This record gives sequence, structure tokens and C-alpha cells, in this order.
Amino acid sequence: MYGFINLCVKALVTEKFGEAAWEKVRKKAKVDDAFISYDCYEDDVTLRLVKAASEVSSLEIDAILETFGEYFFTFCQRSGYDEMLRTLGSNLRSFLENLDSLHSYLSFSYKNMDAPSFRCERGEDDTLILHYYSSRKGFHPIVVGIIRAVAKEFFESEVKMQIINQSYENERNGKKEHVVFSILQRKIDTTQLDEGPPKFVAQTRKHSEPFLNKQDVEDELIELDMEEPVEDVDQVMKNLENMKDQGIPLGKRKSIAQIRSLVALSSLYHTFTPSYPNKFWMNQKIFCDNFPFHVVFDKDLKVKQSGFHIQRIMPRIRNFDTKLTMFFNLIHPQIDLTLDSISKFINQLFILETKKSMVGPEWEGRPMLQLRGQMVWMEEFECMVYLCSPRLASLKEMEDRGLHLSDIPLHDVTRDLILFNQQRLAEIELGKQLEMKKEELRKAMADLEAEKAKTDMLLHSMLPRQVADQLREGKRVEAGEYAEVTILFSDIVSFTTICSQSKPIDIVNMLNSLYVRFDKLTSVHDVYKVETIGDAYMVVGGLPVPVKTHTERIANMALGMIITSVEVSSPVTGEPIGIRVGIHSGPALAGVVGEKMPRYCLFGDSVNTASRMESHGEPSKIHLSSAAYRNIHDKGFRIVERGEIIVKGKGSMTTYFLEGNDNATVDEILGRGIQRSGDSRSGNYRNRSEKTDTMKYSPTKEVNGGGGNYQNQEAVIPMYYPDNENRRQGEDERAKPVFTNPAGEGDSSSGKPTANGVSGQGYHHPQGGNNSKTCIVL
Repeated sequence: MYGFINLCVKALVTEKFGEAAWEKVRKKAKVDDAFISYDCYEDDVTLRLVKAASEVSSLEIDAILETFGEYFFTFCQRSGYDEMLRTLGSNLRSFLENLDSLHSYLSFSYKNMDAPSFRCERGEDDTLILHYYSSRKGFHPIVVGIIRAVAKEFFESEVKMQIINQSYENERNGKKEHVVFSILQRKIDTTQLDEGPPKFVAQTRKHSEPFLNKQDVEDELIELDMEEPVEDVDQVMKNLENMKDQGIPLGKRKSIAQIRSLVALSSLYHTFTPSYPNKFWMNQKIFCDNFPFHVVFDKDLKVKQSGFHIQRIMPRIRNFDTKLTMFFNLIHPQIDLTLDSISKFINQLFILETKKSMVGPEWEGRPMLQLRGQMVWMEEFECMVYLCSPRLASLKEMEDRGLHLSDIPLHDVTRDLILFNQQRLAEIELGKQLEMKKEELRKAMADLEAEKAKTDMLLHSMLPRQVADQLREGKRVEAGEYAEVTILFSDIVSFTTICSQSKPIDIVNMLNSLYVRFDKLTSVHDVYKVETIGDAYMVVGGLPVPVKTHTERIANMALGMIITSVEVSSPVTGEPIGIRVGIHSGPALAGVVGEKMPRYCLFGDSVNTASRMESHGEPSKIHLSSAAYRNIHDKGFRIVERGEIIVKGKGSMTTYFLEGNDNATVDEILGRGIQRSGDSRSGNYRNRSEKTDTMKYSPTKEVNGGGGNYQNQEAVIPMYYPDNENRRQGEDERAKPVFTNPAGEGDSSSGKPTANGVSGQGYHHPQGGNNSKTCIVL
């Protein structure tokens, strides 16, 4: 089938069920989202699309095909075939009988079109019998949908269709599906409908052409004092002339318009009777010369007469009484070339092709000539006449067969059709190229978006999303002083020993497995990962978008880190590794430093204090400063006091250990729970089946080495916090900090940045010892 059909399927699914449904259908059918109208595709592609659409929509395949038939009619109207369809027939029967002619015309544009064939008969009780022939099996429900749409749109009627016979017949070119429909047509009462102005001229009875013609004639009859229609047109003409001579006004219209109306009225009432001459005023020679493409044959298919050009192409046809089957092959309709078969399809367009053995020697190497035309039975002579013309789509086809425009008589519109179609074929080729370029552009845009997503992911791993977006837009990112944020540090217990007894690749795999889990937790709790230095992992909550729950987020993040760390084993002992976690809340300053490789830096004494909480902590425990404790002590967390300890560079401090969260389950902490919405109170969770307890949790499966298994687990589900919505609004506003201050300004004695960006207290590395670095850079 052509891509036009598959594009219609796509448009149907998209319009009726949405873009997401089309994506499902496309993936189920395993087809690309790229169809070119004039390209051919395997029938299996369309069948897979229909089957997938049936599964996605939960509708039967026949129902999908019927719906497709109705939509296909509308799709053709939208695609520029509306006028062509409207002029195909004045009633449903003539419309269906001329479908084959329409397909024959379209075959000039769609060279490989294998269209179905239709034949109509008058049945009993005002029913119409439709014979449908197709080389494709199972598509007959489409016919039902198309006919219903045509009857409603063009003829203001509804139809009831029933299959009265279905068979598979062996024809010359293969097996054909033959379905016989019984069609009962009923007029729709449009007088009860109020649908506003008609969309088309012939959409309603009131605006239909026959109705308007009838109204015009009735008006003329009133003006002419005629109560009944007049059958004699000559008498009407005489009356009009008499009225003109007597000076009687003829109304607003001219006499020609009045005559046209009267003739239309005579057609409406079937009163017109043609006049035939007593004898045929043309001899055989003139007829054969001026109708050069025709053949007359009797009931035994013996040729009795033929046109001039047919004789020139096939000289042996001049020997009359030779059978027609010796000279021609029947291309359409797909029936046997017998008188009975021809009589059944008498209203169809017939296409005959010359046989190579019967043409002259000059046709050697040329394609055979096809003729298209109408069969007419002449009862008086018991003969059939085939009135035809060459079936040519372009000037090139004409040239290939050694024909010229002069070989086609002036009265034959085939001349105009060839010239018109030559231009149309050029437009089709141009349109096809545009479609292909459009599809290439769409694919390039999709690839570009995919690469852009990768670039954004990499960029956002280096800088916060809001900061990265501002830099990409060419804006200057001001350094911001945040009134309070919460900072977390973690490191691995006995990391130095592990490094000394393990291979480098084992260390890398262990750290990767651990950090993949930690990175997932940053997405669950929507906090910002600042840096990893060796085994040290640093996270901050409350920037670059300030939120009230920054300490709660970091606390839950720490609980998740303790839980997931036991899933990673030491390459030395094979036992789960242990980590220390330290948390502190306080003011900080953050900003972007550098131009070539800009980094988002975090400054302030709070960074050093958080680092001290980690280095003075205990294995597998979360160490809190008093500032962090004050922010979450009434939020449902289980916290025990450690007491006063001496902290290097800070002196005596009262600190605490975080042991769990009574208001959250392990699944919620790890992003595996059900996402909540609507509860505005932090910590108000119902139906808790499991409380977080860092001391009791054990993994279901120990993971060694790399983090590949963990990466393939279920998607991250963000944990609910009451200020999540505010955070999203803050992101839209680019999250202005509490205070703004140019980077590098401050007082070294107060712990704020000095001119050279060094804070007063200095940063202590989690591994212990003094370190001159006083800020963490990305």
C-alpha cells in the first residue's frame, strides 16, 4: 500500500486517541514514524498498524477498519480530493459505479496502486447490491465505513449494509475476495436539523442544486402564467418570443436563464425525450478514421470492425472474424475475457493491453500499448463496441510507444489529460522530494533534541539546572548569600586500608556502585550534589532554590545513604562497607567561578563545620550539629543526643546522632514508594508498614563491584515535601537568593569570603589532617 494509507492511519489514531496512543501503536507495530505519501510499503505494515490500534484502543479489528473507512473519506477530502469526489455521481449508485474510473485516473499518479473493484446491481425492495472485489483479504469493513460517510455527506442519507455473500474466487491473476453487500438507503430528514449554514453548496436539501433549480423554475412558471410544466420546449420558446413581441416583461432574469430553468425542470420530472435520426449519417470509413481507437466484436468475441490506429499497430486485426483474445489481454477488471463476464461489468472501465506477438516489428523493445474505455452492447447487431483511447500518463510514455499527440483525435480529451498529467507528475515528484526533506529534517531535529538532552544532562551534572540555563542564555549569574542551607559530608570507613590492599579497578567499581546509589537519592529528595573527592561525597539542600525543608531533605538523604551503602561490599573483605555522615545547617555563599570551565562554588564556615561533623562521627552513623538538630527535632525523626565533644577548630560542641524517620518508609526514602500529592503537612503519612531504621535494614541482594544492576531498577519517585510546589515556582523565577553579593567580597575574620575567595576557617578534608582548601568547587 502507499504511504498515503499509513498516514491516514496515523492521523486517525492521533486525532481519536492522542499522540501517546500513536506512539504505543507505532511501537507495537514495530514501524518507523516516517511515511511518504507516494512511496509504496508492504501490506503487512498497514496490517500491523491496524492490529496494534485494535489492541491499544480495545476495539475489534473490524470496528477499527470501519472507523478507518469513515475517517479515510474525510482524510481524502482534506487532502484535496473533495471536489473530485463530489462530482463522481449524482446518487449513491452512480458514485459507486464510477469509483473504478476514479481509481484508473489516480493510477496515473500512483503507478503501483492495486485498487479494489466495485459493481452495482438493483436488488429487491429498493435495495442496492454491491459487489466488492479485492486482492487483499479482510479489508471489506473499510467499504462499510466509506459508504456510510459518503451517503451522509453527499446524499443526506443513512445506509444499512449487510453482507449477503462472501467468497474467494480464483481469477487470472490470483485469488480475489468477493464480498456482496446489500445496501438499504434512507433519506435523512434535514428539516428537523439546525446545523447553521451549510459547509458545502449541496450539503442540505434546502441548498441543494436540484432544489434551487426547482425553485427557479417554479418562479418562472408563475411569471409565465404556467401551472404545469411544459414538455414541448419549442412551444416554450414560441411563448417566450410572443411575450417579448407583446412587450410583456420577462422578470428579473433574461430569457436564456428562463429557458435553462425550464429545461432543468423537464429533467427533474423526466419529461425529456431525445430525437434520433432515421439513418446513420456517417459512413464506415469516416467513423473508423475519426474514431481511430475502437473495436467491434460479436458474442463469440470475433472482431467485426476496428479503428484506423488499432489496425496500424496490429495489422493482423484487419483479418476480420479473428477472436479478440488473440490480440488483447484484459487488465481491468480482473475477470475472464468472455461476453458473460463483460456483461456483468458493463458499467466498468475496461483496460486492454496489446499482445506482443500481434504488434508490428517496430514495437520491438517497446512497452505494450494499453487502451482504456467503455463497453457498449448493441442489441440490434448482437455486437459489443469497445470505445477507447490510449492509456498514457505522460509524454515520455507516449514517446516510448512511438505515438504522437496527432495520433489522438482532437475530440478526445486524452490529449489534454496527458499534458495536464505531465505537469501534475512534476508537482508530485516535487511534493515527494519535499516530504522526504521534511522527514529528514524531522529526524535530524529528533537527533538534535536527543543530543541536546545528553548535553543538558552533562551540563546539569556540573552546574545546577537554574544556573546552567542562565549561563546558556548569556546572562551573568550573581553570587548569592543564603541565610541557611544544610550541608552533608560522607566518607568510607577505612578507605585508606581498602585502597592499599585492592586493585585500582576494584576501587573504581566500588565507588561507582556507591555513588550511583547516592546520585539517585539526590533526585529523590531534590538536593544538589556539589562534589566527590575520592571517597568524600558532598551534598547541599536549600540552594540554588531556597526551600524551608532543606534540613529534612538532607536528613532523609543521609538515611538513604546509610541504607544503600550496605548493598556495596568491600573488595578486600567482601563485607558491606561502612560510611560516616556529618550534617550541619548554617549560612553559605554560592556562585559561579571561571569562564572557560565555570564551576559552582560553595563558600563559608558552614562547609567546614559540616566536614568536622563527618570526620568526628562514628561508622554507620549520621552525626548532626546542634543547628541541624534544631531544624528537625520536631519533624518525626528519631534523634539521640551524643553530648559535648571537642571539635577541631571549633572547640566544645553538643552534637546528636540521627537514627531514623518514624514518618517515612524505606521505600519512600529510597524513591521506590508511591508518589503522594495533596497532603500539605510534612510527616503526615498514613498506612506505614515499615519505619526507617538504619540499624535494622539489610539489603535483599548484595551487590558487588559496579552499579549496573542498580541503574536498571525502577524509575525514581521523588519523595513528597510540602514545599515541592514552591520549589518548582522558584525554579521558574530563576530562584533569587536571600542576598546578593559579588563573588570575592567579604571579611576574612567573620568567615565570609575574602578578596581571593578563601574563607577564614579553612576546610578540613574528611580523611583527616589539615587542608588548605577552604571551598568545595564543582
